[in-house]
Amino acid sequence: MNKETFCQVLRKARTGTLSLLDFELGISFGTMVNVAVDEQDCPLFLFSALSRHAKSLKANLPTSAKGSLLVTDILPTSGDPLTALRGTVVGRLEQTGEREVAEQYLARHPYAKMYSQFGDFSFWRMVPQHVYVVGGFGNIYDFEW
Repeated sequence: MNKETFCQVLRKARTGTLSLLDFELGISFGTMVNVAVDEQDCPLFLFSALSRHAKSLKANLPTSAKGSLLVTDILPTSGDPLTALRGTVVGRLEQTGEREVAEQYLARHPYAKMYSQFGDFSFWRMVPQHVYVVGGFGNIYDFEW
């Protein structure tokens, strides 16, 4: 397993679980999000300012807006779903107004175009730092981005 193999899974992912530290709750908070990637395989997101995760990110800016994104390969239709390849990307999240980010995200999720035009929605990029990949029992990889 290497970064390129994991990036293939990341590129195929349409959704993932984003986990952030929520200071209001005092715990890690996970939520399902739509995901796309840019040319460097950095995950891209579109968040409403009303969402709990966007509020958590903004409360932690500019220094500690970090989180993790769990993505999985296609889950088997029978048997143990924990045999599916999955990985967690850990990184810093940054809000961005770059046109290219919007284009890349909306190419993956065209139905989100309407939301992207609302004033309280913004695009975000995760700058990966570390990846933890599990390819089934005893098949574990841990590497820097």
